[in-house]
Amino acid sequence: MDKANVKEKIEGSNNKNTYLLFMIFCYLIPIFIVYFNYDSHHSVSSIICSNKHKYIILFFMFLMGLGTILYEVERKDKFSTIIITMLLFSLYGLICINEKSILHFIFSFLTFAFIITFMIRHYILTKYNTVLLISLLFEILFALYSVIQLQKNIFFSEVLLLANFAFYFIYLHFLQ
Repeated sequence: MDKANVKEKIEGSNNKNTYLLFMIFCYLIPIFIVYFNYDSHHSVSSIICSNKHKYIILFFMFLMGLGTILYEVERKDKFSTIIITMLLFSLYGLICINEKSILHFIFSFLTFAFIITFMIRHYILTKYNTVLLISLLFEILFALYSVIQLQKNIFFSEVLLLANFAFYFIYLHFLQ
């Protein structure tokens, strides 16, 4: 590998590190809002979709989305960038639509479908990494549990879904 390629690889890695830190910072605000407002809520949506919280959450999720798209562009994988962009749009729709609406359920389904699609893609691209496979299987289990328990309390399964995806994304970052 010549010096120019090494320099480009290091600079790209630094950009991805910066974008990842920015994404984590922006994501922490919605996490804190959910954490400090959980009392007897049955789902994450019941907190993030409330008029009291949705606009601040949307703002920080929009910022996180910009960082995520820049991160994916830096990764130079157009298909992954498209998946993440669709995931973000479905997530914004999920936050904006009342949790009792059928549209909310559609956006919820799309959000988790794009998450799982992203996870499958990168599991394959990493040549079937075992840790990514385990995380992917947990994601599918948590999603199925959430669907089965939909009319009951799904707060913790939703939190596990989101935490597991965050783990997957960060693990993937350090893997590459």
